[in-house]
Amino acid sequence: MQRVNAVIVQRKSVVPFAAFTILSGVAVVLARYNGLWFLYNLTADEEVLLSDIALIATILLAISTISRTLFVDVIISWGGRPKSFLLRFVPANQGRRLARLFQRLSAVS
Repeated sequence: MQRVNAVIVQRKSVVPFAAFTILSGVAVVLARYNGLWFLYNLTADEEVLLSDIALIATILLAISTISRTLFVDVIISWGGRPKSFLLRFVPANQGRRLARLFQRLSAVS
């Protein structure tokens, strides 16, 4: 345990995915209810097609946002190498618990 230099719990940035999720949600509403009729009047088929495409984009972006919120990366460095061991997609609570465990073990030894 004396070789472990650092344990880093790293959360990925959620802001870009959350912003695109909100924007694509707004696009769903605008396409479905023809909110921009004064710029371009959509036919019923175009409304359905565009709202379906925007809904699929919203779902895909929401999945990315949720996964970035719930999971973290745990980086353990030892022996002078900054990224000796990298664990990806660790649930956030378990990642923090793992970091506390390494901290306690390194304090004892």
